[in-house]
Amino acid sequence: MKKNLLLAILLIFLMVMNTVLLFLLLKEPEKRKGPPSTFISSQLGFDPGQQSEFMEIDRIHHFKMREISDRFRNLKEQLFTGMDDADFTEEKADSISNLIGELSAAKEKEIFSYFRQIENICNKDQKLKLESIVKRALRGGPGPGPGHGPPGPPPH
Repeated sequence: MKKNLLLAILLIFLMVMNTVLLFLLLKEPEKRKGPPSTFISSQLGFDPGQQSEFMEIDRIHHFKMREISDRFRNLKEQLFTGMDDADFTEEKADSISNLIGELSAAKEKEIFSYFRQIENICNKDQKLKLESIVKRALRGGPGPGPGHGPPGPPPH
């Protein structure tokens, strides 16, 4: 009897949590994030000429990033499917791991190049805004404000 009661309570709890999750996901669909290019373009306020150049920079960037992601995925598949292979040596694993590291570096270089190219089409004010956007992205948050500053002392 206690087991059935516990299962019933657990089931009700899970149903309530699912309902809350659905509510949170569907609550404000207009606040969903769009692609980063839309955000960058709107924040920097590009004129039509800049917008055209930006779209080309963004198109090329996405093509390069897709290539890197595909190669990264293929290498990871090779690495983890090799676990089942008796002939898969530690040297092969190290070699694939090194290639994955090189791809990770290539990805970071591509991201840097992307922002450098955007900076090159910006005017002085836009460059300041872009610098702020990049700094916020590196910190992983929206920037200064409640809950986004440095942590204070621990509570007593």
